[in-house]
Amino acid sequence: MPASTTDALSGQSAIGYVYLVNKEYYLNPNGILNDTQWRQADKRRSLLQANGDKQYLKKYAKASPYVDYIPVIRYAEVLLNYAEAAAQAEQLTIAGSLLKAVHQRSDASFEFPGPALASKTAILEAIAKERRIELLGEGLRGYDLLRQLKELPAKGDANIQTPSVPTTAQNYIFPAPNTELATNKLFN
Repeated sequence: MPASTTDALSGQSAIGYVYLVNKEYYLNPNGILNDTQWRQADKRRSLLQANGDKQYLKKYAKASPYVDYIPVIRYAEVLLNYAEAAAQAEQLTIAGSLLKAVHQRSDASFEFPGPALASKTAILEAIAKERRIELLGEGLRGYDLLRQLKELPAKGDANIQTPSVPTTAQNYIFPAPNTELATNKLFN
């Protein structure tokens, strides 16, 4: 979705400011950043910026007034959604082809290891990793984890950490807002 100077957000409301200028969020060095599925040769690595020992996302790198295009849905996301649906339906050949199409456009020499495409469980794991790489910084991982009924991982570093949230926890799914409960008498 295009942003224009008349619609521009400023300061802490702008994605470019939060991710790159203010450097509030850096990538976890033990997370997807160092996964073997995301090799150093991958062109998507050009969307990262090193600052000391930390890596920052520069996917939204325009300067103030921060008018980067904001993705709503991208073709790569559509292909990965289709790949996931095909894998769930045990159409592993289709799922593998779609997964390769997304990954190899940014790292043409990458070959998924045979076991990664051999079973429904393995290919779903490879698709989930690919979504983390491809859609990094686009705000979709939480929804992916909820949709797949996976635990929400702990976040933070040694100084400040948010604990993980297991699927059985009361706060795994947020309750309906009180305003909705108060105004919608049909809500159960």
